[in-house]
Amino acid sequence: MPPVLSPATEDSRPGGKATTPPVVATLEPLSREDKEALNTRVPASTARRLKWFKHYEYTVTNVVDVALQELFARHGVPNIDSNGEIVE
Repeated sequence: MPPVLSPATEDSRPGGKATTPPVVATLEPLSREDKEALNTRVPASTARRLKWFKHYEYTVTNVVDVALQELFARHGVPNIDSNGEIVE
């Protein structure tokens, strides 16, 4: 299972500029695995916050994938098997 987002560190201070992203150790380099388009619209403020990761050379795709994996784990969404089917 992919790593999940780590909690905020002392490097991310409310109202201040973070020196390193709190998820730096959990985001993985770009991979060439099968991918599907996920078209969605987010509030402008969320889109601007996602752009912050570009400073650290992370893609929106990687950030969204890590966030979704954390959400799935938190809510007990089953994994998929080698055939792409949900394992209950």
